[in-house]
Amino acid sequence: MDRDKIKQRIKFSAVIIVVSIIVAIAIFTVLRYEVEGEKNMPFELGKIIVISSATTTENEENQNNNEQNSNETQQNTAELQQELNAESYLWHEKVVQTNDVYIYIDKNPNLKNEEIIKNVRIENIQILENVKLGKIQVYMPNSLDDGLYKYVNEFLVNSSLTYTGAAADNKKNLEIGNQGGCICISFANVGVGEYKSNDDTQIEQGAYILEKMNIVNEDLKFTVSFDLIIEVQDKAYKTNIKLDLPIEDIVGKKETHKEITDFSKVIFKRY
Repeated sequence: MDRDKIKQRIKFSAVIIVVSIIVAIAIFTVLRYEVEGEKNMPFELGKIIVISSATTTENEENQNNNEQNSNETQQNTAELQQELNAESYLWHEKVVQTNDVYIYIDKNPNLKNEEIIKNVRIENIQILENVKLGKIQVYMPNSLDDGLYKYVNEFLVNSSLTYTGAAADNKKNLEIGNQGGCICISFANVGVGEYKSNDDTQIEQGAYILEKMNIVNEDLKFTVSFDLIIEVQDKAYKTNIKLDLPIEDIVGKKETHKEITDFSKVIFKRY
């Protein structure tokens, strides 16, 4: 075998080795990204706080009926009042089991950058395991003065919920501080039933009422997942969050809560 052929084979082998190394590095980089995701993001997931409780509310059907009744003639009003008197309770309240989720976005202290939050979005909301009792609906903060949430159709979240970057947090205006802040959303079971009683002088606030309705914890458990997207000026990062709700065993307590700070399994990727 002459020297030229040997040199050609050596060169060919060297090229194959170099290409193999490049391909291996590329595959390793891709696999590592799939496992570890983005590093040194300008903003990070700081903590998630979940508060589970219950509240009483008037459903929209009753509200609409009340508005309609106010416009009825005196004769019709009297007839309706006779029907209501047939089954009268001191307390007759619709009960909603609530799960309020607070998501904190922090600026990365290890990076010296001038990035600002453009918006933070919650998308692709899915109920992975549903409740045995009731119906789960998702609500945004209300824009009114009374309380953070009103469990009516006006404030239902459909496909997504967007908080826009602003000078400071304003939950009712769906704004988050552009240097970091908090967004919130509520996963509510609106179908646990109604509480009717003539015995109580007042209704205790919180989830104590669930025990009075003979509801058990297993009836209320569900699992929800959603995508969390942090968008800065020229980039966006997405991860998926999964939560088991309500927090712990809520029946017989006013409320339960949990602070989540371990995000070792939460992977952000470019979006």
